[in-house]
Amino acid sequence: MDLMVLGTWIIFFVLIIGIILAFFRIFEKSKPSVEHLVLVAILVAIAVMGTLPTAAIPGLQAASFIIIMTGIVFGKETGFITGVLTPLVMSLFLGLGYWTVLQMIAWGLMGLTAGILSSRLEKNRYARAIFGFGWGFFYGWITNISMLPFLSSISTASVVGVYAASFPFDLVHAVTNTVLLFLFYGLFERIFKRAKQRFINPPKGKNTPCTG
Repeated sequence: MDLMVLGTWIIFFVLIIGIILAFFRIFEKSKPSVEHLVLVAILVAIAVMGTLPTAAIPGLQAASFIIIMTGIVFGKETGFITGVLTPLVMSLFLGLGYWTVLQMIAWGLMGLTAGILSSRLEKNRYARAIFGFGWGFFYGWITNISMLPFLSSISTASVVGVYAASFPFDLVHAVTNTVLLFLFYGLFERIFKRAKQRFINPPKGKNTPCTG
C-alpha cells in the first residue's frame, strides 16, 4: 500500500470518528438524565450479551435486533448511541481493531435509521422485516470496507470478489434480523416501552418517594 492510499484511509477513518464524536456531542447537549444514560448502558449490555454466545458463527448478529428495537422505541439519538457503543464494548471480549470503527458507523446508522423510520416500522411488521433484512446486507457492505486495504490492488473485480465472498454471511445476518423481528418484536416492544415510560418519560406529577 503506497503512502497516498494509506493517507486516504487515515483521512477516511478520521472523518468517520469525527462524525461519531459530533453526534455524541449533540446527544450530550440534549442533557440526557442519569436514568437515560444508565438505560443506554443496559441496552448496550443486552446487545453485547445477545451476540457473544454466537460470535463464532459468522453473520449471526443478535445485537442488530436490539439496536433496531432501540431505535424504534427510544428514538434515533438513543439508537445511534447504542449502535456506536455496542462494538466498542464487544471489542473488550473479541478484540479491538480498525474494523471496529466501521462496525460503529454501521450499527450506529442502523439505530439511527430505525429511529427515523420508527412511525412506519411500529405499525407494519412487513416493513420491519424488510428493514431488518436490508440492514443485514447494509451492515456487511459497510464493514467489508475493512477488507479492502488487504487487496493487492483495488479494482472493480477485486472489490466485487470481497462483497461476493461476504454474501452468505450477510444473508445469515439478514435472515436473523427478519426472524427475530417477526418472533420477538411484540415482547421487546412492551419491555422497552415500559423502560422508556419508567426512566425517560415518567408520568408527570408523580414524584419518587424519598426515604431517610
